[in-house]
Amino acid sequence: MNDNQFLRVYKIIFTMAALWNICVGATGILFQDYSIQLFYGSSALHETFIAMLNYRIVMLAIIIFGLGYFIVSRAPLLNRGIIWLGLLSKLILFSIFTFHFFTGNATIFAFLLVCGDMAWSLVFLYFLFKSSHHVKYNFLTG
Repeated sequence: MNDNQFLRVYKIIFTMAALWNICVGATGILFQDYSIQLFYGSSALHETFIAMLNYRIVMLAIIIFGLGYFIVSRAPLLNRGIIWLGLLSKLILFSIFTFHFFTGNATIFAFLLVCGDMAWSLVFLYFLFKSSHHVKYNFLTG
């Protein structure tokens, strides 16, 4: 696969990553009670103002990362910093939810969702590795 084909494929992949995040975040905001039950079970406490605010902030951050991936999809080689941030955030999210799943504080649905994030992380890492020969300044920029 030549560089043009590689970039064309990854523009589509980063658009799909944007949709993934935007859909997850929008679902969390629009169907808040339902998504909290999906992530944490029916016994999850979510009736305090602070709990709801924190949940909405996290969902909004997920949407913002989705917008970042859309920006990346327009010019992947020029937005490597956003890709690094997305990779890091997805790895942290995977670690946190895996811990909470195995300690009984998160559902299998939440665990499977962050397994999807882990898969995106591997795709992002592959892009960063395969496009590293295009880097002009340092490992973060294009």
